[in-house]
Amino acid sequence: MKERKVVNRIIENIFFSNFFLILLSLALNIETNIKIGLPFNSIAYYSFISSITVLFYLYAYRVPKTIKISSNPRIQFYINYRKSIKYFTYFLLTVAIVAGIILTIKCIPNYEILSWKWIFGLIFTAFLSFGYYDFKLGISLRKTTFLKPFLIGWTWAITTVFLPVLFLMLKNETHYIIDAKFYFLFSQTFMYCVVNAILFDLKDFEDDSNRNLKTFVVKYGYHFTLNRIILLFIFLGFLSFVIFGIWYGLPLHRILFMLIPIICLAVFAFKLNRPKPILYYLIAIDGMILLKAICGILSVILFE
Repeated sequence: MKERKVVNRIIENIFFSNFFLILLSLALNIETNIKIGLPFNSIAYYSFISSITVLFYLYAYRVPKTIKISSNPRIQFYINYRKSIKYFTYFLLTVAIVAGIILTIKCIPNYEILSWKWIFGLIFTAFLSFGYYDFKLGISLRKTTFLKPFLIGWTWAITTVFLPVLFLMLKNETHYIIDAKFYFLFSQTFMYCVVNAILFDLKDFEDDSNRNLKTFVVKYGYHFTLNRIILLFIFLGFLSFVIFGIWYGLPLHRILFMLIPIICLAVFAFKLNRPKPILYYLIAIDGMILLKAICGILSVILFE
């Protein structure tokens, strides 16, 4: 019994603290390197991108010191481990700053090779990130019903598909050919993370409603969002996989292998007709993203 409690506590710490996002960020970035056929990025890059990813999510779970108890298990976790989360945040911030300085020193001399499209992508994403949490811009994009999941999907696609290619160009002072693989992987990651973001909102239905966050679930209800919105996006993702596979001339077995994450996501969505514990959502939904990365990597290793 004690061993089981210890295991449960470790699992809670990994997922509630967003520590698991480090693995997700690394896996999706490596998927990009392998699927597009590029060399791996530097340790400094992987350290920087994974640390700022976790910091981005930790900011959403800042809990005022006046709050001592919460009905939300995840918020209660941040209350119980306030000091540990504080030190964890400082550690990640230090890693991000040090890695960022190293990347700047290595990459900034070669910034001239970037076209205006790459620079615009960076500036646009930075604006969205600041606007998402209302960093003195007078707007909070995460409170806008139709924007929140798409902003999250866009941010994940940028940090796991766009940035690894950009930093490789800066580091090696060379242009890489951006073909259909890049654009399909970007759109695939974007749509997959959009669906996952909406699924995440299912678990926060009551909390988001109380905080006046107009998510799809708050506006349209739990079952309508699940059956009419999420399953539609999953079907579109399934269709895009098939069309890309046929258009790119991929063999049937590889197309079927690439469909595994979408099929698993659909099966998971069908099982959500009843609300589940918050930890269930975190493990399952984050696990789906990891599965996507693993299948993407294996599709190249096994079939190319």
